[in-house]
Amino acid sequence: MNDRKPVMKRKPVATRAVAKAEPIDLVETSFAEVVGLIEQARQRAYQAVNSELVGLYWRVGEYISAKLEAAVWGEGVVDSLAQHLARTIPGQRGFTRRNLFRMRQFFDAYSAADKKVTALLTQLPWTHNLIILTQSKRPEEREFYLRLAVQEKWTSRELERQYSLGTFERAVLSPAKVSAALTQMHGADAGSAFKDAYSVEFLNLQAGHTEADLHSGLLGQLRTFLIEL
Repeated sequence: MNDRKPVMKRKPVATRAVAKAEPIDLVETSFAEVVGLIEQARQRAYQAVNSELVGLYWRVGEYISAKLEAAVWGEGVVDSLAQHLARTIPGQRGFTRRNLFRMRQFFDAYSAADKKVTALLTQLPWTHNLIILTQSKRPEEREFYLRLAVQEKWTSRELERQYSLGTFERAVLSPAKVSAALTQMHGADAGSAFKDAYSVEFLNLQAGHTEADLHSGLLGQLRTFLIEL
C-alpha cells in the first residue's frame, strides 16, 4: 500500500498588471489639459455673470428712463432710490445716484441701436462699456470701439489707450488702413461711410467739401475735445 500523500498542485499566482509609467512630459501635458478645462469653465462662468450684470444695468436704466420720460419721477426720486437701495441691500455696490444715471444713459444710448450692436454690450465688462459710453462722441464711434474691444479682447487699460491714440479718428483720416472690424461694420465702403457721417452731421461741412476741409474739421473737433478734458 502506498502511504504517499497526494501532491497538491499549486494554483498559479495571478500577477497584477503593472501600469506603464508615462514620461514626465506627457504627464505634465495631461495636467495642463485639466488646468485648461478648469480655466475654460471659469471663463464661461465669468462671462455668464458679466452678461447677467450688464443685462441688469440695462433693465434698471430702461426702468428709470421710462419713469423720467413719463414725468412720473423727477431726478430727486433717483436720489431717493439710491438711498433706498443702500438701506435695503446693504453691501450691494454699484447703485449710487451717479451709477443709476449712468445706467439710464447706457440704455438711452443704445435703445435704438441695431441688435447686432446691443449683442456686443454683454460681451464686455461694465467698465469697458462705461469707457465707450463716456468717451465716444457719436453712435458710429461707440460701435467702432465695441467691435474692436470684443474682437481684440482689449483690457480696460488698452481700450483707454486706443482712445488716447485717436484710433477712430485715424481710421476716418486713413481709410486705406481701415481695420477688419470697421470693414465688417460697413463692408468695402467702410472708410467713406464714416467720412460721410462725420461730414454731414459732426463737422457741419457743406456738400462738395474737399479732403482738406474734412481733415481741418476733424482736427478742430479734436482740439475742442482736448480742451474739454
